[in-house]
Amino acid sequence: MLNYTKSSVLVLVFALIPLLDYTMSPKAQESVKPMMQEKFFLTSDGTKIHYLIGGTGPRTLVFVPGWLMPAEIFQMQFNHFVKTYRVISFSPRSQGKSDIYLGKNLAQKRAQDIHELLQETQAKNISLIGWSLGVLETLDYVSRYGTHGLQSLVLIDNSIGEGTPPIAQKKSATIHTTEQFTQYTKNFIAAIFHQPIPAELLQMIEHSTLRLAHKPAQAFAILKKPYPREYYRETIYASQIPVWYAITPRYREQATLFNQKYPLGQLKIYEKNAGHALFIDQAEDFNRDLEHFLKALN
Repeated sequence: MLNYTKSSVLVLVFALIPLLDYTMSPKAQESVKPMMQEKFFLTSDGTKIHYLIGGTGPRTLVFVPGWLMPAEIFQMQFNHFVKTYRVISFSPRSQGKSDIYLGKNLAQKRAQDIHELLQETQAKNISLIGWSLGVLETLDYVSRYGTHGLQSLVLIDNSIGEGTPPIAQKKSATIHTTEQFTQYTKNFIAAIFHQPIPAELLQMIEHSTLRLAHKPAQAFAILKKPYPREYYRETIYASQIPVWYAITPRYREQATLFNQKYPLGQLKIYEKNAGHALFIDQAEDFNRDLEHFLKALN
């Protein structure tokens, strides 16, 4: 357990600001523009981490974004769930408004950041919700720190180490310059959405993904995890807490095996008009499905 106290934390920014009105579609619009607090805290190694927090309630939803993405990627969920839950979304180190980190032990540090975020916010009755790379980092956190304080896990559209490994994406070994990395991330952003997204959200995503454009090797190092893929599968099955696996058809085989092997598991496959960022492409359906999962925990 870390020797981590409130006295070691410096809150650098504390401001009440409205969430941007992301109008994904008429159905996905939220009629209320709730308030959030934008904060920073210092980790035990002195890295400044940015997070958003708002709402009240007996349960805390903590969102962990994917590779290079900012905390704001979950604003459609923040807008919806802040009315009835305490909601937290953060930018991992080197993402969003958090400090860039160029040191070693990156996988360990990023899992530790989740741990320290939960300590800093005194989160209780937690549903930990990871998307993409955030799935792996959520499960790494569980493997390292256990399930104390966790009520459930939500894993969005990534491999969980079951079945046949998914076909690997194009390797990044040839990307060495800022210009190459900029084009790579532009294509990456275009590929993860199947629906148009608001200009303001796109701008924040682009800014976040380019923070390491001058150091492409460091950006890709974030993706490297020192574990076999079975590490994540076994972490889920050992957790013994409810897990919702929300995916696109790419992970259908893994979802089927997960559903067969894990009695506490639930799954949803988003078949139509949903890209990798399915919680944005199909925000209304995703929020409703997540709400049903959370209510069933009571």
